[in-house]
Amino acid sequence: MEKILVVGSGAIAGLYGGKLSQAGCKVDFLVRSEVELLRKCGFQINSVWGDFHFHPENVFGPSEDIDLDKYDFIFCCLKVLPEIRIKKILGREPSKNTALVLLQNGIGIEAPVSEDFPNSEIISGLAFVCANRLSPGVISHIDYGALNFGSWNRNDSPKSKRISELFSNVGVPTEYSDDIRSARWKKLMWNAPFNPLSVITGGCDTTRLLSDPVCKRMIFEIMQEVQMLGESFGAVFPENFIENLMDMSDKMKPYKTSMLLDFEAGRKMETEAILGNAVRMAKEKNLEIPRINTLYAILRFFP
Repeated sequence: MEKILVVGSGAIAGLYGGKLSQAGCKVDFLVRSEVELLRKCGFQINSVWGDFHFHPENVFGPSEDIDLDKYDFIFCCLKVLPEIRIKKILGREPSKNTALVLLQNGIGIEAPVSEDFPNSEIISGLAFVCANRLSPGVISHIDYGALNFGSWNRNDSPKSKRISELFSNVGVPTEYSDDIRSARWKKLMWNAPFNPLSVITGGCDTTRLLSDPVCKRMIFEIMQEVQMLGESFGAVFPENFIENLMDMSDKMKPYKTSMLLDFEAGRKMETEAILGNAVRMAKEKNLEIPRINTLYAILRFFP
């Protein structure tokens, strides 16, 4: 069975690392803090799919030596911040047989990792999920949870198909994509309006944002900017995708975005990955995205 190293201990790491453990994988964690607590107590997952508890095979701290080459997959589930480089955390590039899976937010995040790991397959992963970390090792999964995987730098990817199969085997709605670039733009279409607006409006959850007609219209227009920008980079969107995404968001349980939770906790936010990269990509194409530009200009002044 596959051996997996999960880097991180937040909601995404805990929930999906736990599902891989249920799939029979040998799952280790590399975490920055709370090493002894996680070794002793493991993870408690309170989920709409059913609550469960699991202990990782091993929990490593940042200073420990790890044999990276023994893993089939290394899952990076960290926040995408300019100062965080996965190569610095891992220390070196693993064997070419080890795939790096980026289960993270943002657009344009794969290129720096590809440069740091030129011989490795980079699998881009997307989680469409409402989940939060309540405390170290305690994860609340309140809605959704579908996953999408595809290789960033391989034409054919048995590894992407295998990781999709593993999650599907334990009931996680999972899709293998041969156009993961388009899928990442689709995820940004939700993140770009909801994450920043939840912070700028003073702490509104998704339901409150959508209940205001002016704010709802702005969300729609930001999504249109994302679609225009994505299409300029070759992304393909189904007909009425924005309308369907808005409808899905209307049906969601009230949810505080990850950016809002980071802001309320005094943590750094993924401003550059979600907004800054999009702004720079629009400049590259000489496209006007005034609403996203405004969100980025404002959010840069937040801690």
